[in-house]
Amino acid sequence: MQSAEFKRPDGALIVGMGALIILAALAGVLFIAFAGRGIDLKTVALIILGFAGACALGAGFINAGRTPMLTIRPDAFTIPTFFGQRDIPIRPGQPLGEYLASSVKRTSRAGTIEGNKFVHFCTLDETGVLTELRSMHRDAPEIPEIRRAFQNVAGLTVETLSLDPKSRRSRPDVAHWANR
Repeated sequence: MQSAEFKRPDGALIVGMGALIILAALAGVLFIAFAGRGIDLKTVALIILGFAGACALGAGFINAGRTPMLTIRPDAFTIPTFFGQRDIPIRPGQPLGEYLASSVKRTSRAGTIEGNKFVHFCTLDETGVLTELRSMHRDAPEIPEIRRAFQNVAGLTVETLSLDPKSRRSRPDVAHWANR
């Protein structure tokens, strides 16, 4: 089965940060073990909890760095979630769109946010809920590859969407998808 998998461009950096967090936690425990005198049971329990929490955080960073940000298969899209991954099945006539929006909309700050625009790829899941597959800065080199993969692997055409004027947040206008 043909598929396209898109890794995070900063994956190696995230994995390195996770390893550094774990190493820092280990160094802290070793420092306390050698330098600490008269440590009571309460302090030991807090040290163990802190070490376990730091290791869990580091492991989360390592997992986030090695997990693909989007996988496109002929039968489904796979996106990462907080506790694993989510498969969105592709059905005939599956709507797929992209829209250009800023992460901030209608603010009172002066100045332009034109350089801070992101391309958001979205579709409807099996229950008809608008689901964002991926958002990337508009200058990211992976965007043309993702568009090609949608076409070549999933057989879908990416539709350019406009922003919904009725929404306060940056959301696409997908009212025409209701009958699909």
